[in-house]
Parts: sequence; structure tokens; C-alpha cells
Amino acid sequence: MKLIHKASEVVRQVLNFGFKLLSHAGHVNYKNQGLINLIDVGAIGELPHPWFKNARFVKNLIRFEPRESASNQPNVISLDYAVANKNETRPFYIYQGNYSHGSSLYEQNYEFVKTNFDKLKHIGPPKLAKTWFERSKLLKTLQVNCRSLDSILDTIDTKYDFLKIDAQGAEYEILVGAEKFLQEDCLGLQLEMFNLPMYKGIKLKIDLVKYLSEKGFELVKEMPPHGTFNCACDGVFLKKEFSPAQHEKMNLLRSIYEL
Repeated sequence: MKLIHKASEVVRQVLNFGFKLLSHAGHVNYKNQGLINLIDVGAIGELPHPWFKNARFVKNLIRFEPRESASNQPNVISLDYAVANKNETRPFYIYQGNYSHGSSLYEQNYEFVKTNFDKLKHIGPPKLAKTWFERSKLLKTLQVNCRSLDSILDTIDTKYDFLKIDAQGAEYEILVGAEKFLQEDCLGLQLEMFNLPMYKGIKLKIDLVKYLSEKGFELVKEMPPHGTFNCACDGVFLKKEFSPAQHEKMNLLRSIYEL
């Protein structure tokens, strides 16, 4: 009976632990544990990995997605702007994708893929290669309001610490429009980096790494390639030099990204 009781107690503790993890997941500033102020550009749906399971450590979140309605909730601001390098109105291309994933301020580079398809189709998941042309069908073009990140942050009192970008090729110009933020407050970034010119006129991984290195950031982690033809990967950058007052936040960022 003692063994049964002990086993039941172990099961209960495991279930309680699982419930606690579930409660924390996706819940920004859970029980006021937040420390990091996070910017999420290209914020379709829930927080991305690894922030979803670490949402309790996010004190404030500002998220951008031009296809969603703006809203203001406790600790979370959602804005319906597209983030770019300057304030203007420009086309936003909606592609078939899966739930329109892959939509961008940039046009799909059909010519590049068509010209190199015989070679590209052997790279990455075969299913994605076979369906790329179908998924990349242009459904419609929207006119969206674009803002630079610096112009938006200048209107907000909160100082943000970390920037995540998943903008289908617009990463470089978003950084150009965030030079003040990168210089003054930003401790780190997670952004998608393309190895192939899947969109017309985009900057590739080598350009992003060079630009951020010049701004004082180091590529500390590179995640496995993803997407059709393994065309992109996510990279994590951390600021090389920071103040003693920022050590706690930097240590937390290193823990979240398992560095």
C-alpha cells in the first residue's frame, strides 16, 4: 500500500508540474515574473519558439501584424502596421501559402526558383519543393501603412530589450529603420535569415550578419535551416557590450536560448 501511495504521489506531482508549465506557456508576465520587454514583428498567432514557453518572463510585448486588428491589452500592444525602414504606404503581397504564410512586402522571386528548380528541388523537404509554385500563388495585393520601428518607439515610454523579426525578407530594412533602438536599448535579436533570394531584392544572411556586427551584435546561435529548399534559418544575436545593470536581462536571454 505504501508503494501504491508513493506512486500516486509521484503521479500527482508530475501532473501538477505539467499543469504549471501549461499555465505559464503563452501567458505574458505570469504572476509578475516578467523582465524582458519584447518586440515581435510578423506576429501571426501565438508567440514564437522559444518565447511561447517562456512568456512569463515577458514583462511587456508589442506585436506587429498588418493583417490583424490593432488592440491594447494588459502588457500587450498589437499594432496593424507593417514595419519597414520609413513611414509610407506600399504594397503587401498575400500569397497562397499555408494560411497565407509567406506573405511579404517583397514579391516572390519566381524567376530565380524557375531557373534553378532542377537543382533546388533536391534540397530540403521534397513535399515543399513540389508544392512551392502552388503555395506561392499571389492571391491579392493590399496597400498597408508602413512605419519604421524607431518612429513607433519614440511615441512609447517603455524601453524594449529584444527584437524578434519574421518578415519574409524585410528583415534588413526593418533593422535600418531601427538604428536608434539597436544603438540605445536593444540587447538581442532573433531574426529569419535567407540563404537564397526567395523574394526579389532582399538582403541575404551574409548581409544581415555584417550589418549587425557593425552595430555591435554577435551571432551566438544559428538554428537549423527551414522552409522550401532549406532557404532560411533563424539566428540569435546578442549585444557584445552592455552595462552592469543589464546583466540580469542578458543572463535570462542566454537561458531562454540555451546558450
